[in-house]
Amino acid sequence: MSIPDGLPDTRTSLRGLTAEGHEAWLIRGIAGKLYRCPGCHDEIPIGTDHVVVHYVRRAGGSDHHHWHRRCVAELLAPELHRVTGVPAAASSRDRLVERGRRPAGRRRPR
Repeated sequence: MSIPDGLPDTRTSLRGLTAEGHEAWLIRGIAGKLYRCPGCHDEIPIGTDHVVVHYVRRAGGSDHHHWHRRCVAELLAPELHRVTGVPAAASSRDRLVERGRRPAGRRRPR
């Protein structure tokens, strides 16, 4: 899978599945502090446009990592499948944390 230029952007995020079946949400971010990319282990300077990858685990729980755009395109994107574009509003941190609180396959009470 290749990420189109400009995605994720201010209006669109991406959602895909990892080989383990976890959801990976790719969200545009602007670095508010210094981060270290897990792909290349280099710094992401303050004010830099980058990608926040928020994982929602199948068994419940979630976490996120800050990546350079090029590292996502070269290292992470080829491993994701069933990638779809979603509105950026659907990928807010609060919504993703809430998704991580409900394990996959568990139904909401009626």
